[in-house]
Amino acid sequence: MKRTLAVLLTVAALTAPLAGCSSSSKNVTGTVVSKDTDHECKTKKKGSKRTRSCHTEYELKVRTKSGDMEEVDVSYSAYSNCVEGSRYPKCTTR
Repeated sequence: MKRTLAVLLTVAALTAPLAGCSSSSKNVTGTVVSKDTDHECKTKKKGSKRTRSCHTEYELKVRTKSGDMEEVDVSYSAYSNCVEGSRYPKCTTR
């Protein structure tokens, strides 16, 4: 149990910076219109054992200057720093 928890924490620590970088690949700038989280769980069966892994995805909906709506996946820290009405991506670097 401790080993599984350690592995999950390590994976989360290594992938958290990548979640923040995914938004920069889109080069989206604009105003945050809404925020959303998706909590997903998966159950895997290996032999007679079942393991369940869960994660939360953090998303911001941004209205660009041209009026288009873009959904951007961000890290937890960027999600908590950006409130509705703030400028994205400037709000992610508080």
